[in-house]
Amino acid sequence: MRHYSFFLILFLWLFSENANAEYFVIRDYKVDIQVFGDQGMFQVNEEITVEFNEPRRGVFRNIPYRYKINGKEVKIKIFDVHVEGHKFSTYTENNDYLIKIGDKDIFLDGIQKYKISYKVKKAFVLTEEHTEFYWNLIGIGWPVPIDSITYSVKLDQALSMSENDYYIYTGADGEKRQDATVSYFIDKFSGHSTRPFGPNEGLTLAIKLPKDYIRRPSREEILWEKYGMAGIGGILFLIISGLFYRTWRLYGKDYPIVRMVQYVPPPDLNPAEAGVLIDEKADNVDILALLPYWAHHGLITIKRIPVKWGKDDHELTKINNLPENAGPYEKIIFDGLFEDGNSVLVSNLENSFYEYLQSAKLSLKSHLNSMGVYYPISMKMQVTTAIVSVLLAFAGIGLGIIFQSFALGIGLGLTSIVGLIFANFMLKKNERGVHLYQQVLGFKMFVKAAEKDKIERMLKEDPEYFEKTLPYAMIFGYAKQWSKKFDGLLIEPPKWYVAPHGMYYHGNTFSPSEFGASFDSGIRDIQSVFTSMPASSGGGGSFSGGGSSGGGFGGGGGGSW
Repeated sequence: MRHYSFFLILFLWLFSENANAEYFVIRDYKVDIQVFGDQGMFQVNEEITVEFNEPRRGVFRNIPYRYKINGKEVKIKIFDVHVEGHKFSTYTENNDYLIKIGDKDIFLDGIQKYKISYKVKKAFVLTEEHTEFYWNLIGIGWPVPIDSITYSVKLDQALSMSENDYYIYTGADGEKRQDATVSYFIDKFSGHSTRPFGPNEGLTLAIKLPKDYIRRPSREEILWEKYGMAGIGGILFLIISGLFYRTWRLYGKDYPIVRMVQYVPPPDLNPAEAGVLIDEKADNVDILALLPYWAHHGLITIKRIPVKWGKDDHELTKINNLPENAGPYEKIIFDGLFEDGNSVLVSNLENSFYEYLQSAKLSLKSHLNSMGVYYPISMKMQVTTAIVSVLLAFAGIGLGIIFQSFALGIGLGLTSIVGLIFANFMLKKNERGVHLYQQVLGFKMFVKAAEKDKIERMLKEDPEYFEKTLPYAMIFGYAKQWSKKFDGLLIEPPKWYVAPHGMYYHGNTFSPSEFGASFDSGIRDIQSVFTSMPASSGGGGSFSGGGSSGGGFGGGGGGSW
């Protein structure tokens, strides 16, 4: 007997703790439903009487809206929500539709009554033989006891029903208990619980209705339901992408280019500017090409410092200041390098110089736009296209949520990406821009395919030809290949690049190919440091044939806040 008493006390204590954990119990739960078969919907009216044992702001209801029926996903629609006499808000979270009731500034205690109403569509099970109303009148998601339950479901027409046409299920999820009454008269089902319900126990009513009780969707409506929003997304994608293409054709497509080999880079463009003009992008290598360009013009020296472990270091030394006509992007990099003195070890710039690099790339792109190489209208259309593309991305997110259509969101999202791609190529070169572009492209053709005899003639005309052209070969990605073409033609390396003795020599003979390999790997090491950054710190129910408590649509549960 003592053992039974102990377990009884333990059970009551646990039960009390569970109730107290939610700070309330449900004294009475009334559910009244009006079915509108001709509209394929019904209205749910819930009256929940709760008793708070501690002051709370209110309660919330969560109703699943996403289910699986026969392996297929089904979404019901919950709308036109009202709560009598209380503030409330609605939102979706995961697979639940939530109704949050109460005022954050007002606390309540004792007995409180909440009257909630909402409408539901697409919550009928359609089979070949019949239409089924299958609704969780009380969901299994209430973590508190419910003292009493009453319910009614009123049809909008009188039907002849037998006891085999409707079922009541109670208990925990999946149970088939019948701790509630159910009766049918003319057009109304009604009943009540026959015992108090414990936490997470529900009540489900299933009714077999005639097949044609609600109008079944036509084939066209089914197709629209399944593919309508995806079709709209696809149509919008095609139409808007076509408009982007037409805009690019009118304002962004360059004039045909005459390809002619050029033996020297364009005198009006430094390597950084040439790098942007040839691909309309400001890359890291475009900025790094300024180092040998400055070095050749006597502004800096570059010294390679071998280390025993890891990558070699480099020392950059300022010899002269930038000229007055230097671009703003040049000043950003130059001043950033030598803000603490006339020499700097590249390794000391790790995890700190990336901000200068990013700022300089933006400035470089802007500077080229100001050089008068593009039509002003194309520059305006580039900005407009980019803005429209960004707005389309936000529209895709917003409309996808509003219409609950992933396909519509994806369609507008892809359209946004297409717009940004066209925006990137929207700049149209004017006559000056075309002329300079042809020069850069022509010199790139020469660097890639130049024969040694022609290079030898260029060296005789200009002994500094290699040093002048090396920064431009960098932006083309041909620094090593270009250097190799000078094997046997150069007798000494550039004076501005200092490396350990013998690093780019075969015996006592200077090897441009060895120099090119050393220089290229050195620039890559510098780029690795320039770009380094510090490490950052850093539900729904499912339908199951056969019927059970919690097996239908709706239900869910709630809590207090």
